Amino acid sequence: FRSWHAPAQVCNVDVYVLEGVPTPAGMLGDVQKKVARMFHEIGVDLRVRDRVPAHAPAGSCGAPIVIQLDDAAGYRGHAEALAYAAPYRDSGTCIHVFADRILRLSPEPGFANNLLAHVMAHEITHVLEQIKRHSEDGVMKAMWSGEDYQQMKRHALPFAAEDVRLIHDGLAKRAAAWGLVRP
Repeated sequence: FRSWHAPAQVCNVDVYVLEGVPTPAGMLGDVQKKVARMFHEIGVDLRVRDRVPAHAPAGSCGAPIVIQLDDAAGYRGHAEALAYAAPYRDSGTCIHVFADRILRLSPEPGFANNLLAHVMAHEITHVLEQIKRHSEDGVMKAMWSGEDYQQMKRHALPFAAEDVRLIHDGLAKRAAAWGLVRP
């Protein structure tokens, strides 16, 4: 998407990562940079932090997105799910990521960081698009293949063109809902 021109973004997307399950030292900082870079490549400014502030920072585009790193114990959904998003009307959205499953799937050093970044990007995209859908390929596939996992080791999976459009449409809706732009 390097030659693709994104519409001007009028606000930032604030994402806060809460570590309910311990992760290896340095993992979260690396993952936060990777996720922000994935969205930056499609013209989206993501501010990823590890603490939720008392007040929304200036330039926020809608309610914050909170990512909670959880243990999958007690989860009643799909046995292989790595995460799910739970939207809350005015208070934002909480994404639950099963850090224990991601660490278990990642025997190679460093791959857990790449996988966690992709899982976060996938769930953030669901929140920003504001619809439930998946793509045929790229980061928004419903189920990643062995080939996708191998590609993640080398570089980030791309966003499909339709996802880029839906993300920017969703950002425009968030900005309008917060009175940042006219609908």
